[in-house]
Amino acid sequence: MTLLNSSATLGANVPAPTPPFIVRGAEGRFAAHYQIMGFDLYLKLSGRDTQEQVSVFRGAYRRHDGPPLHVHYQQDEEFYILEGEFLVQVGQEKYALKAGDLIFLPRNIPHGFLVLSETAKMLFLTQPSGTTEAFFQQLSQLSSTASLEEVQQLHLAHNMKIVGPRVSVG
Repeated sequence: MTLLNSSATLGANVPAPTPPFIVRGAEGRFAAHYQIMGFDLYLKLSGRDTQEQVSVFRGAYRRHDGPPLHVHYQQDEEFYILEGEFLVQVGQEKYALKAGDLIFLPRNIPHGFLVLSETAKMLFLTQPSGTTEAFFQQLSQLSSTASLEEVQQLHLAHNMKIVGPRVSVG
């Protein structure tokens, strides 16, 4: 039996791997910490680390936080609930999620969430990474008085679109 030389066969066109690293709880990869719409968002794993395959973020939220209903045209997204309770809308369906739950959000289907508990935390992933990291950086730099049109233009520039209001109970 002949074993393949994986470095010669499989790694011929593969870039050098990212060395292992740790991102501590209240840190963001490359110091990426964004304050958006009142909540804290930390980049934990960058597309630069994964050859743009995935980005991972941790969000810390308060009751009633959540984005408007929006759609990603080029990324799938997953929410993994760490603490608290969320109401997540995907298309016309709404799901109550709590710590330990994960929901898969396929691209091209509108989605959003609403925090139901006093505080909540989630990890969320976007794949491929696309321009998600740049989107959050730019969104965090908008004025608190930015118009919906300005926010929509930013979404459109990153292959997303706001398609409805924030998620509501009921």
